Amino acid sequence: MIFFFGLLLTAIVVLYLNISRTLPGKGGKLLALGFLLGIFLSMTLRDGVVGAILLTFFTIWMCQALWMFILLDVFLMGRFFWLSHKMTGSGYQKSSANFVCKSTRGVLIASILLALILIGLGVPHNADYQVRTQDVSLKTDCDSCGSKKPFTAVYFSDMHFAPLFRTAKLERLAAQVDSIGPDFVLFGGDLSDVNTATMDEWGYGPLMAKVAKSAKVAAIAINGNHEAMQERNGSNTLAWLRSNGWVTMDDSTACFSKVSVPEVCFTGRTDFQVARTRGTERKPLADLVPQQFKSDSSGAYRKVSPWILLDHQPKGIEPEYSGILPDFALSGHTHDGQFFPGNLIIGLVWRLAYGFGMLDGVHWLVSSGIDSWGPPVRVGSDTELWVLHFLYR
Repeated sequence: MIFFFGLLLTAIVVLYLNISRTLPGKGGKLLALGFLLGIFLSMTLRDGVVGAILLTFFTIWMCQALWMFILLDVFLMGRFFWLSHKMTGSGYQKSSANFVCKSTRGVLIASILLALILIGLGVPHNADYQVRTQDVSLKTDCDSCGSKKPFTAVYFSDMHFAPLFRTAKLERLAAQVDSIGPDFVLFGGDLSDVNTATMDEWGYGPLMAKVAKSAKVAAIAINGNHEAMQERNGSNTLAWLRSNGWVTMDDSTACFSKVSVPEVCFTGRTDFQVARTRGTERKPLADLVPQQFKSDSSGAYRKVSPWILLDHQPKGIEPEYSGILPDFALSGHTHDGQFFPGNLIIGLVWRLAYGFGMLDGVHWLVSSGIDSWGPPVRVGSDTELWVLHFLYR
């Protein structure tokens, strides 16, 4: 959180210094203060529709303006050192001041136009999530897995209910999951950026209940870092999900089975930020290994069922853990960078920023999320729903 506010403060300083150079005298400073006031108002009013629209514009614009102004500043520094050896006196200073004013003004206009283009392209793209289908091989070492029937799970994360969230997306999701009829419905955290009373007011309870009822065996949900924000405000998102038919996991493990579906064990981790909000530590993974795996009094473990891990942030397995590993893990959180230029740099932040890969010896899927945080804009990434067919080998 301290890092985030430090980054925001740095961005505000960069924007103010650059925008204040777009007009001579006090005009530039007043214009810069106007932009900063717009940013402040959008953050203050973000819980309403008007504030959310303003926040969408200013967030996208800030991201574009920052990289454009930084490149311009680097160019102007190089130009200064180059021309200072060739021109001197008041003529050089006047020429340089005019060039800086015109170039920063041009960048400001270009950044606004680029932001509007990205919003125009990204809002409809965000609304239309992609359905992705993937076979997942369970290479477990359990004795009877070869004779067990495959099962299907639908997975999505990062719903982020907010004033600009489109109810039509949730209605489509509920109908689509019902038509698929999976054995399990899995949700990977970050349900909402509003409290539970607002979700009820918007009518999202029955729709989320419909999604849960589509699961033949169980609908399972975990918390994400945005649930920590709701907990600080006194709102219990996991309890709301339970009231709408979901099984919630909060550093816990449970195994499920029906006649037509083999036993499958799931572990849902408490999000790191939720744990910090509560002033607690996440349980060691060793404490969450399914009890069915314990083979004798010595404490040795042997898999008798598939084990699937849900952890909102894809940070992998804790370094101190040396026990039996899950067969598969699911995360979200990264949004695959969401929009330009975030989608170009997200891979520098996370070992596995998106898609299928390996983390600490575990096959892992990181979803880009079924919606977006903040501005409902996607450029260079997709919103998505995963249909996973688990096969035994």
